[in-house]
Amino acid sequence: MKETNTQNKERNIKADVIRGFAIITVIIGHCIQNGNGWYYFIDGAYWGNKVYQFIYSFHMPLFMLLAGWFAYYSIKKVEGDRKAQWKLLGKRAFTYITPIFLWTLFEFARGEIMRVSQGEAPTAFGTLFAWFVTYFLTNLWFLWAIFICLIIVFVMHLYLEDNIPLYVLAFCSFYILPDAANLGVYKYLIPYYIAAFYMNMCLDRCANREEQENEDEEESIGNKVYPYINKLIASYKSKPNMYLVISAAVFGILFIFYNSQTFIYVSGYRVSRTGFIKKVILDTYRMVIGFAGSTFFMILWDRIIEHFKGCKWRLLTAFGRNSLGIYILQGYYILIVMASYTNNLTWIKWYHIPIEVVIISTVSLITAMILGKIPVIKILVGKL
Repeated sequence: MKETNTQNKERNIKADVIRGFAIITVIIGHCIQNGNGWYYFIDGAYWGNKVYQFIYSFHMPLFMLLAGWFAYYSIKKVEGDRKAQWKLLGKRAFTYITPIFLWTLFEFARGEIMRVSQGEAPTAFGTLFAWFVTYFLTNLWFLWAIFICLIIVFVMHLYLEDNIPLYVLAFCSFYILPDAANLGVYKYLIPYYIAAFYMNMCLDRCANREEQENEDEEESIGNKVYPYINKLIASYKSKPNMYLVISAAVFGILFIFYNSQTFIYVSGYRVSRTGFIKKVILDTYRMVIGFAGSTFFMILWDRIIEHFKGCKWRLLTAFGRNSLGIYILQGYYILIVMASYTNNLTWIKWYHIPIEVVIISTVSLITAMILGKIPVIKILVGKL
């Protein structure tokens, strides 16, 4: 039992460290975008920034892989218990949707107070309500993405028996569905969440395969792939550095072709009648480099943590455990506070961004940790 607890603790440390690393890359990306002056932002110069491109090639897919991986543990606990299943979904809805609602309310109240204080007439309630609903459905989009992905695997796994043809049909529909209201970004991230969910499920069932004695299960497609999964796991354990080098090489080669059009925010996901093949290739490339970059950094951090066994990684794990709150807060600190100073920059110094990142990271972490300990208010940073 002690060994199992130790292994679980080590896995949690690794996940928290990777989350911590990922949320810091989010802050770096947002500081590059909003911290180099107003003209740098309004001209969209950040799309051509190689550091910005590097971060955006993998950091959101990495978050979704982690989210999908741990979603399996939650859903597995409620298998066979309908009441517990819907309780889980309600709890997650409260965790993700409530902060979106409250922060949207904060933004609208702040905006309306500022307008009235500057002598403008109050906005009509009907107009304000319509704006609120529209913005609420798109604000803090990454929380929406996680919740939508959870609903998908929740329904598919618990109620539709992991219907593969239905998954394939849904994936094909992504190419023709509109990208409006963040749908393009959701379509881009959903495959990572689903892939991690089912990879964890396969690994879990592979580990418990010897306990399965049902002949029908032994003949299922899932059980036929378990030997290959075992071989893959054994291969990685025996030659982890080889996988690190391979993933680094694949990611590095793919990144050579990354450009401003690769960003999901620029080119979108939906294919058009003109340039159909080119768009499908772009969408595929964007997805593959996301998997390659995420895989590289997961293996890299796994090797680093294994090399420095015994290290607590307190700072990175603190970022990881508070990543949801930091994601929410850093955006407001950057846009409301930092940008009021950095928008006036007309030149770019190499040390601007590191200073901004340190300040925003520190303030966001401290605020998230403080708010996370206060009853009622802690829901603002995704804590129940």
